[in-house]
Amino acid sequence: MLHTAAPFRRYPARMMIRSLLCAAALALAAVAPAHAQQQRAQQPEAEAEGPVRGEEWYRAQLVELAEILGGSHYLRILCGGRGDQRWRDYMRGVIEREPEANAQLIEGFNRGYRNEEARFPTCDANTRQMEAELRARGLRVSQGLSARHTN
Repeated sequence: MLHTAAPFRRYPARMMIRSLLCAAALALAAVAPAHAQQQRAQQPEAEAEGPVRGEEWYRAQLVELAEILGGSHYLRILCGGRGDQRWRDYMRGVIEREPEANAQLIEGFNRGYRNEEARFPTCDANTRQMEAELRARGLRVSQGLSARHTN
């Protein structure tokens, strides 16, 4: 196949357009990180302060514990039967000790229950493993909370 001169005459113009498009893409890629840094700098100071402390931290930990207890309760009754109310009873004790957070704790417990219910429809080895992991996580959270009361 022989090439005519006509297609080659357009070649420099096409290469110029491609070069301009590549240069524009590189310029945008260079500007994107700078723009992201500016947005981070403009975030409210409350978010930039760092970890939450005091009552906010304590309340968040209580709600996390409630979610863990709700999930553990579901997994335990799924595998052990409805007669096993260990984690629900434990949750009642937490609510008795923290009555001002009653609504948040109940909501967290129910959310944890529903989350695990959606993930584990039947009892199997994975279900038992998750229940053990939630137990361990709950122990860590409760130890952190109890440290607040011992000080």
